Amino acid sequence: MLTYEELTGQMNQAMLGGQDDRVALLQRVLDALKRPDHRFKIIHIAGTNGKGSTGALIEQTLQRAGFQVGYFSSPAMVDQREQIRINDEMIAKEDFVRTYEQICQQLPTDIQPQQISVFEWWTLIMLQYFADQQVDWAVIECGLGGQDDATNAIDAPAAAVITRVALDHTRILGSTIKEIASAKAGIIKSGTKVAILAPNQDEEVKQIIQQRCRQAEVPLLLADGIALEAHGETVRLRAGVTRLSGHFNLLGTFQHDNLRTATLLIALLVYQGVLPDFEPFTATMATIAIPGRMQVVARHPLTILDGAHNPDAAKRLVETIHEEFADRRLIMVVGFLADKDWHQMIRLYQQVAAKIIVTSPDNHQRALSTAALQEFIPEAQATVDARQGLQLAQEMARPDDIILVTGSFYLIKELES
Repeated sequence: MLTYEELTGQMNQAMLGGQDDRVALLQRVLDALKRPDHRFKIIHIAGTNGKGSTGALIEQTLQRAGFQVGYFSSPAMVDQREQIRINDEMIAKEDFVRTYEQICQQLPTDIQPQQISVFEWWTLIMLQYFADQQVDWAVIECGLGGQDDATNAIDAPAAAVITRVALDHTRILGSTIKEIASAKAGIIKSGTKVAILAPNQDEEVKQIIQQRCRQAEVPLLLADGIALEAHGETVRLRAGVTRLSGHFNLLGTFQHDNLRTATLLIALLVYQGVLPDFEPFTATMATIAIPGRMQVVARHPLTILDGAHNPDAAKRLVETIHEEFADRRLIMVVGFLADKDWHQMIRLYQQVAAKIIVTSPDNHQRALSTAALQEFIPEAQATVDARQGLQLAQEMARPDDIILVTGSFYLIKELES
């Protein structure tokens, strides 16, 4: 038997997401496996920003209610196996290899293992492993887009959730918000029990999602209808006649939209009798912590890691800084992937940062070089990696300053490992 390291090292590393023939190929594989995705209920999540926070709120709530819950998310922070978890336990190396070999034995005769890309393999292994482990629910995040994402090989889910839609991955998904919304809307299929749309969307996004739901005859619920008031870390929520209040443990005003989206789905599950009440949700609100998303790693000075990696996320991050920390000096450590709109993100950060330290994420194929970034910001100080950048920021900082590391999840991953 191959080791996990040998197997993952030999997988096809091509990025094939977005190609419109890949989902059909994976559906043939799932048919050959006798449709493992039919053996548990699925909540499928697509969106530009907010998938991780929304997904975690839902997944943790279902866990607290006593369900066996599979969770598929990316990117991983330290170990790639974090992408496939059941009740917070990542898949064992032996189970990963065993499930891979189990699938290989049942592949259609005209499909060879090497024809399947690494993310497609993770998707197939996830679905088969969740079925073998008899999970009750699976919360599955799209990797890229929606319509042509590997995860969209599943049949109609119990719920399709669309989080904040904005411009990102434009070379694959399209150059307009309308094209990107159409790609995300692809997870809404005929037979889907309900679709949920996060609040504060562009009008074009709403129209695309509404049109898709009409075509697929799927009821659409809008999280704009969930009212939220925040007083520090205490939030009050209103969902129809239901009133909720409690501590919300995620920093950042942008997290309020993710909370409203999750609240709408949880309210539906309570109404349907899947959940007995809202107690598991309010307990999750109070304790949830997500690596790389406004993650506090030190208090003196306050040091935050956030994986904002596109202009929409950067804009929301800046709004949070204005609202929460306007009276404190900000030192930023930034690094980006070259295929992102990093120029626009830097311009946003220059509005709020007293000092900027530049570096390059640990992704040799896609990383923007430190030299290119410093050329754009001559006044910035350069470091060789995120660890050195954070160390320099700590040396510069006064006790009441804020250090923020952002620009790419690959940058955050260096500090988590």
